[in-house]
Amino acid sequence: MESSHIFCCICIEDKPGLASLKECDENGINHREKLIMCAPNQNWDKKLSICKLCIDQLNTVYKFIELCKVSEILRDEKLKQYDDELSKPPGEIFTCDPCQKTFKKKRFLKTHITKAHTDEKFKKKFGKRKTDEKENTQEAENSNFTETYKEEYPNNDQSEETNSNENDNYFSDNDDWASSSEEEKPKPEKTKKKIKIERPESFTCEYCGKQFRRHQHWSAHIRSKHTFEKPYKCQLCEASFATSHSLLVHKRNHNNEKPYVCSSCGKGFVCSGDLFHHNKIHLNKKEYECNICSKRFNTTSILRTHKIVKHTEPQYWKYICKLCDRRFPINSSLSLHMKRHTGIKDHPCHICGKKFFNKSEVSKHILSHSNQKRFKCTLCEEKEYKNKESLNKHLKLIHDMGTWKAPKLEKKYLCSYCPKKFDFNNKLQRHLLTHTGEKPYKCDFCVKKFSDTYYRKSHMKKEHANLYEQEQEDPKYILEYKQV
Repeated sequence: MESSHIFCCICIEDKPGLASLKECDENGINHREKLIMCAPNQNWDKKLSICKLCIDQLNTVYKFIELCKVSEILRDEKLKQYDDELSKPPGEIFTCDPCQKTFKKKRFLKTHITKAHTDEKFKKKFGKRKTDEKENTQEAENSNFTETYKEEYPNNDQSEETNSNENDNYFSDNDDWASSSEEEKPKPEKTKKKIKIERPESFTCEYCGKQFRRHQHWSAHIRSKHTFEKPYKCQLCEASFATSHSLLVHKRNHNNEKPYVCSSCGKGFVCSGDLFHHNKIHLNKKEYECNICSKRFNTTSILRTHKIVKHTEPQYWKYICKLCDRRFPINSSLSLHMKRHTGIKDHPCHICGKKFFNKSEVSKHILSHSNQKRFKCTLCEEKEYKNKESLNKHLKLIHDMGTWKAPKLEKKYLCSYCPKKFDFNNKLQRHLLTHTGEKPYKCDFCVKKFSDTYYRKSHMKKEHANLYEQEQEDPKYILEYKQV
């Protein structure tokens, strides 16, 4: 197998025996066509390669997609058959007068009346209404049905939950499997697909009148919007929640469980809702617009954070530092600020080992290890910068463009030898060398030493210009020079 690249385009690993995307399987279909069908939005160059393990996974996904295409025709035919069966004119129908529910068998109506319309709630709702002669007659018939059914089925005393489930399945409108005889039992092997009928009952909020179909949604609404009860408490911490599902998600944070994984970037989440909102970032549709500045965002949470940070006065920010009374718009900003009070730096650089407070500081620091300058000025074409902030500063100071503002720095680093103050700790450390007389920075080409890297660099440019230029072109040159 010949390949143009030495790594697999799926798992990005260097493996021997890679196959080119142009190679075909036993059906004459090459790997590139399969990848285009599975992920059409990505660029699958013909020069790429793929390993054997990824080929097996690709074939599995490709076969599944082909199966879905083939089953589409059969699925449409099957649905058409069900539609034709439902459109057939029904036979004799028995209707329940109070709730207007229909049944195909008379005995189904009897059992329905016995189970559904004998509780106190139904009597309060329908017992005192004015009825005409026809309704009284129907009620008498229903009473006779109830007595007859109790005589025929005296042992039908099961729990309310079991009976409810059996009635929903057994007395639905699609009981085609039911026997014409009352004494004959249904045969499970002839059971056809049943269509679930929505229940007419709903749960109404007594505070605002909002209606819900499910009891758990109704109770969660009341606790979160009106009573603010939180009966579900975490056993590992002091947190409490209004619903059991919120407690379950919270426990996953304790156990570091993230069962929902993004297929695009591999990031894990504790619940499906977080993964759903995260996928919107990859789609990059920016469907949510700020009604103040018209800026658009991918998710509602990012939009909400934007409004708090950009369009809310700092005096209304609710997160306050207990040590210095400084306010923050979001909790993550306060957590980062507290690290600066405690001095916890838990994000090290993998190149030099220097530690920082957060990942963004590490990302900025890593650029100092590289000579790559990705940010170029389009106006003067010569200026290049390692980060975007430096480019924005250049555009504002030189071309008077952009919204960059000089940060207000506080000189909080005091020299212990003189009254001078400094903005940053590294400037203070360099200043202290002038008091102690230390010169830790030695010239690479002679024995002269300096107290600051700036003076050392200026010395090498002036006194050792040729050697300094060669060192910049080839960093290994200084090692060879010292050996000589």
